[in-house]
Amino acid sequence: MSPTVHVPVMPDEVLQFLLPGPRQIIVDATVGCGGHALLLWEAMEGCGTLVVLDRDPEMIELAQRRFREQGIPSRSVRWMIGSFGDLAERLAGSGIPTYDRIFFDLGLNSNQLADPARGFSFVADGPLDARYSRHEPIATLAEWLAQIRPRQLEETLREYGNERWAGRIARAVVRRRERRPIETTAELAAVVRSAVPPTRGRRRIDAATRTFQALRILVNAEMEHLARGLEQAIAGLRPGGRIVVISFHSGEDRLVKQAFRRYAIRRRKRAEVTDERREAKEQQRPALEILTAKPVRPSSDECRSNPRARSSRLRAAVSVELKS
Repeated sequence: MSPTVHVPVMPDEVLQFLLPGPRQIIVDATVGCGGHALLLWEAMEGCGTLVVLDRDPEMIELAQRRFREQGIPSRSVRWMIGSFGDLAERLAGSGIPTYDRIFFDLGLNSNQLADPARGFSFVADGPLDARYSRHEPIATLAEWLAQIRPRQLEETLREYGNERWAGRIARAVVRRRERRPIETTAELAAVVRSAVPPTRGRRRIDAATRTFQALRILVNAEMEHLARGLEQAIAGLRPGGRIVVISFHSGEDRLVKQAFRRYAIRRRKRAEVTDERREAKEQQRPALEILTAKPVRPSSDECRSNPRARSSRLRAAVSVELKS
């Protein structure tokens, strides 16, 4: 199918906090359709190294196409297929153990949602796949639903989807799979809707939305990959290097906040800060200054023009050079 136009979220804020420029090594750990990567390339003014990574080979191909359309040769960028959960290994294998900037734009993009064959959305019927990479040796969503324990399913819907009716939905899925497998997005959406009590008036979102989100996170082990990726991303920052992360899920944002705080050099009395720096250096661990006390949210104008931006949150930090 033809590519859907995907609009990058908070582009001005990304540039403001990441401060990309010439002669830098910049890593886009979630290149997707390449929208943010193109902005980073322009800021580099053709001088430096741009490394892009994505777990989805189809997104890499799409981003390469967009770069070529802009007259940028693919060889000008280092393209890598893989999860940011294996970031350090991927980069070290390409001779890039450290870098100046790293950016994450988490979650799905419009092209993945719009393709029924990917199984991420119930808007159009398709197979229950929901894997970011169809080449990874992991179970599809249909395979998960065929074997997952009812209690695990309920917990997944509560934790990753904040689903109020998780218990009812889990029981409905089990009853249905006892009769015949759930194999398509339309079938799963129908099962979920049948389990959720009706409401007065029109629902703000479809009753199946939270279930699809939660199960996608489960299938791709997204939280586990993010936790590993953040640790490796922070460890690879050069002194003065910056990290910016855009998340769309409260669980993602919580992991980012916790990772930043774990390495933060907090602004306190000078003596206390000195002690913290000394301790961090002795342990040979990274140190960060958090640039966003609270997550940055998109403007109301952006939310109107790009509804996908509404749930986004941006956090940023800078690597602090530790001196004896």
